[in-house]
Formats: sequence, C-alpha cells, structure tokens
Amino acid sequence: MKPNRPLIWIFLLPTLVVLIPALLFGLAAVQVLKERMTQNHAIQSADMAALLQAANYTQSLGELHQGVVDMLQQADRGELSALASYRLHSSFVNELAILAGQIQTLTETPLMIDLNHGSAQHLREAFEGYRRFIIMAGDIATVDATRARHYLDEAQHEFLRFSMLTGHLSSKLAQRSGERTSDAYQDTLGYFNTLLLFGGAILALMLVAAFYSARILNRHLLIIAEGLLALSHPHREVPELPRVQRLAELGRGQLQQLALAVLRLRESEARRLVAERKAHQLAHFDGLTELPNWRMMSEHLAHSLMLCQRNGQHGALIYLDLDLFQQINDSYGHRTGDRLLREVAQRLRTFQQEGCMVGRLGGDEFLLIIDSLPKQPDKAANLAEELADRIRIVVAEPYSIDGIQHFLSASQGVAMFDGSSDVETLFKLADAACHHAKVAGRNTICFHDDATQALMEARNETRRDLRLALQRGEFRLVYQLQYDADYRPLGAEALIRWQHPSRGMVSPAEFIPLAEESGLIVPLGDWVLEQACRQLVAWQQQAATAHLTLAVNVSARQFKEPDFVERIQRVLTATGANPHRLKLELTESSLLDDVEAGIDKMRRLKRLGIRFALDDFGTGYSSLQYLKQLPLDQIKIDQSFVNDLLLSGDDMAIVRTIIAMGVSLQLEVVAEGVETAHQLGWLVEAGCHVFQGYYFCKPLPIDQIELPSTSISVS
Repeated sequence: MKPNRPLIWIFLLPTLVVLIPALLFGLAAVQVLKERMTQNHAIQSADMAALLQAANYTQSLGELHQGVVDMLQQADRGELSALASYRLHSSFVNELAILAGQIQTLTETPLMIDLNHGSAQHLREAFEGYRRFIIMAGDIATVDATRARHYLDEAQHEFLRFSMLTGHLSSKLAQRSGERTSDAYQDTLGYFNTLLLFGGAILALMLVAAFYSARILNRHLLIIAEGLLALSHPHREVPELPRVQRLAELGRGQLQQLALAVLRLRESEARRLVAERKAHQLAHFDGLTELPNWRMMSEHLAHSLMLCQRNGQHGALIYLDLDLFQQINDSYGHRTGDRLLREVAQRLRTFQQEGCMVGRLGGDEFLLIIDSLPKQPDKAANLAEELADRIRIVVAEPYSIDGIQHFLSASQGVAMFDGSSDVETLFKLADAACHHAKVAGRNTICFHDDATQALMEARNETRRDLRLALQRGEFRLVYQLQYDADYRPLGAEALIRWQHPSRGMVSPAEFIPLAEESGLIVPLGDWVLEQACRQLVAWQQQAATAHLTLAVNVSARQFKEPDFVERIQRVLTATGANPHRLKLELTESSLLDDVEAGIDKMRRLKRLGIRFALDDFGTGYSSLQYLKQLPLDQIKIDQSFVNDLLLSGDDMAIVRTIIAMGVSLQLEVVAEGVETAHQLGWLVEAGCHVFQGYYFCKPLPIDQIELPSTSISVS
C-alpha cells in the first residue's frame, strides 16, 4: 500500500521545518547582498569614472598650457603673425570652454561632492583665474608681441599653481575613492556578518523546533511501531495497546489515522484468534461433550506409541461403548440422550487426573488412552483392567435427568501397546475387543487377543461376502409358525438365513448388524418382503392355508426410507398378495426418530389392509401413552422375559404388565420363545393367547413345515 501525501509530509516535517526557513532566509540574504554588491559596483564605477575624468582633464590642461606656451614663445620671437595668433587664441578659448565644462562635470560627481564642497568651489575658482590669465595673455600676445615673454613667465607660474591644485585634488579624489571602496566593503562585510548572526540564530531555532518536532513524531511512530511489533509476535492472546489507544483518542491527522489502523488490525487479529480457536475446537474437540475427538486422540495415541517405544513402557487404549443408550435416546428423545452423554463425559473426565486422556468418537462411543504403564506386560494389563473396572462402576451409577432415573452400562475393549504397533491397528483391535465384550453380555471388559483378532477378520470377510450374497442367491427364508392355545396355526414369521457356499449357514445375529451398517439391509429387506408375499400367494391358493398371516421384520433403516410405502405397494402389486394377510413387525427404534412420519406411513399402509406388530416389546422404554399413538395390531413379548419366566419374579411382573397393556389397548399379545408346557400354561392363565417358540415349531424351510390339509376356523 502506498503512503498518501499527507503522511509523507508528516515524515518530512522535521526536515521542512529547517529547510524552508533556511531557504527563504538564504534567498533574501543573497538578494540583499546582490543589491549591496551592485550598489558598491556602481559607486566604484562612478569613482573610477571621476578619477579618469580628472586624469583626462589634467592631460587636456597640460596640452592646452603647452600650446599657450608655444604661442607665447613664437610671439616673443616674432614668428607668429597677428592672424595666426588670433586663430590660436580662438582655439585656446574654445578648449578652455571645454575644460570649463569638464570642471563643472567633475565637481558634480558623487566622489567630488563626497570629498567636500570647498574643494570643488576652489577648483572652479582656480580654473577661472587660470582661464582669465590665459585669455588675457593670448589677447596681449596678439596685440603686442613684445610683452609675450613677460606673460610667458606668468603663464608658467599660473599653470604650476593650478597644476599643483589639480594634482592635490586628484590625489584627494583617489584617496577618497579608496576610502569609499573600503567603507562599502566594510558595510557589506558588516551586513554579511549580521546576516550570518541572524541566520545562525534562526537556524538554531529551526533546528531546535525540528528536533522537538522529530522527537514528538518519533515518539508517536515508536508507539505505533511497538504496537505493530506486539501484534506481529506469536501470541495466544491479543496484546493490549493502551498507548496506541491514547494516541487514537488524542492524536490528530494522519497519526491518528495510523493509530486507528493499528487498533483495527488488533481487532482483526482478535477475530482471527477467536476463529482459529473455534476452528481448532471444531477440528480437535467434540461439539457436544467438549472432549477431544478422534483426530486429537489419534495424534495423542501416536505420541504415546513413540514414547512407549523410546522408554520401553506399555500403554493401553480403551474403547468404551455404552450399553442400551440407543434405547434411552429413542424413548426419551435426543435431548435426554445428549444430556446423558455430557454426564458420562463429565464422569470420565475424573480419570484424567490419573494420567488418562479421554475422548469421544461419536454416538455413544468413547476412547481412553493410558500412558506410562509398567514395562512388565502383566503388571501393565492388571493396571489397565483395574482402571477399566473403575470406569465400569462409575458409568453404571444412576443418572437423574428431569426427575427420571436412567441406568447405563459400558462394554469396554482394551488393546495394550508397547510402541510396536500403529494407530489404526490399535483402534481396530480395541474396537474388536469392545464388540467381543458386547457379545459376551454387555457391561463387560475384554482384552484383545488372537481370538478377538480372528473375530474381527471374520467380520471383515463377512462384510465383503455379504455384498455378493444377494446377487448369488445365497439367502433363504425359513418360517416359524405361530399358534393359539389350542395348538392351531394362525400364521408364521418369515426369518432370513444365509447359506454361505464355504461357511455353511451364517447366523442372522452375525450378518444383520453388518447389513445395517453397510446399508445393504434395504435391498435385502425388499427381497425378504417379495419372497414372503410370494409365499402368501401360494397359501392363498389353498383353502387350508388361506387364513394364515405372514409376519415380516422391517429394519429401522428400511422403514426410514422416504419411499417405503411405495415399495410395499409395488411388491403387493407385483406378487398379487393379499395385504390383509401381511403383517409388518417394527421395533421401537424404527419409530422414535420421527414419530409423526412413522405414524403417517403406518396409517397409509393400514388403509391397504396391512397389519403391524411391535417386536421385542419390553426391552425398550415404551409407555402406555406412547403405544396409544401407534396404529398397532399386535405386540410381541421379547423371548428374554419368557426364558426365565418361571424363575424370575421380575420377569413375571413384566410379562403380566405387557399383557395388561395389550388388553387395555385392545392389542393382540404374542409371546416369543415359548419352549415348555409350563411356560405355555402360565402365559395362558395370564391372558396371552398367541404363542411362538420351539415348543410348537422351529424355524423351518417351507417344504418342511407341516400344515393342516383342511381349513381351520379361527375366531
């Protein structure tokens, strides 16, 4: 940026304070000195002219006198005629008239006037006397030549007297001319000294003014420079600039503008630091819990690996996954879920005092890094296990939010390291160990080992094979019949199986979560629905099975598809299945993210005749008020409550409550996992009338299911 002109003048001010007055004074002094020198030159020229005039006069007078003497001598010798004498006499008279004019001019010169008036007057009088004598001598010589000698002596005497006078006067003129020249020189020298004196005084004053002006300007510029220097240095906080602030308030002109520009720069720097902190916060910290995110944790983990490798120590990476958090989040909303996550983060922060770094990956997953564990692997593992166990206890303590108590637990996977691994590998190992902990029963701590590694590799292989299984036609449907208390089949539930070409039958518990993660659950669900509808069409063609309903499980991911209703309609149209015999089983998580949209989809499908069941009821946080909003036809008691029904009073109470809720809402209640006659008898007495489980029928391919050959009337 180019400085503007006023700013340049500010920097030039000290120089201009001295330069301009000095220049003006110098010009004036030179002009005056020039006039003085011109005047002195004129005086000297006039004096020289007067001296030259006096010299010429003396020369002319001498020549005239010599002519008069010659005339008188010739007259005395009788060599001059009267006519010649007359002519000479006339020329002498004319020359005397000229000399009289020269005398008058000489007496009027400044040099003669300056000499004194008496000298000029005496010169004129002496010349007049000499003139008269010469004229008279000429006249007498013309008339009487015999008297010429007498006048010749007199003429010599008069000439000598007059010559002495003119010589003396010329000497005095020359002396006076020298005096006048000397006076003019001294006057000029004195004036020059006066100019030097005043010029020096003025210059000194200007230098003092320039010094103080430069000092003030330098002080102000130094304040601005110090402000810029303070802003240019690396800093965590924007420096305060009180002196620049005062200059901006009290200063004027361009200096004030400079100070204001520095303050604006400071404000810009402050905004930059705030934005930088925000960017750093967003890049390295979780927005909800303010814990370090994966990026910052990975950087710290890489540093820990380097330290362990250098010092020969061990460390531990704990991958923590909250159990049942998703159900609380789905039942009570994201606000409650977020508050729970913040509370969990606050509890985990207490372990930072023990040298443990805590971070959040996202969702309900957290990471903890423990540094500087002992060099002995067994001691390091024991300390890591002790810390993980204390974390488990802290996380399991009740959470009170809006007057409601919530309970969480944590599955933890621990991966030990000594610096020989890398960040990505450690993360995968800890993740695999955490997954193993969840499979082992939740609220569990698992360390990574070879078996866990093998499990992780198998999951990756399963994920890869899953993408090809649908194209290869490796999936199959099996059906588990549902019965009433009189052992009459009412319908069935379609269950998917994966017949892997090399691994054999793959459990749904293994591949369904992977399908959910990858998004393959949507096309897979469409395939299950189409196959189930084709089976419905086959049953509709026989009177003995035309009354059977077929239940199909719908995943949360599948139900959330915007065109879910249209997909169902297309399948029904393509297969010709009776929608009144189709039942869709949903979980609570399918509905709670957007209850209004979910209810709208259910009602649109209900208008087609499709029925709905709420699967795994009792494992979530459903309430009577929540159930009343849903257009359900059936609720299914989760088999986890039925398994220990006769051994646990809590399970009995839960099942009775579920049945009572179903009756009050006029919903059909289905008990899953019925395996014994005692369980069946208790459920019948409790008011449940539809059953599903191994006691009646295992999930079988359609060609292995025994169905009645005649139609059965079902009320």
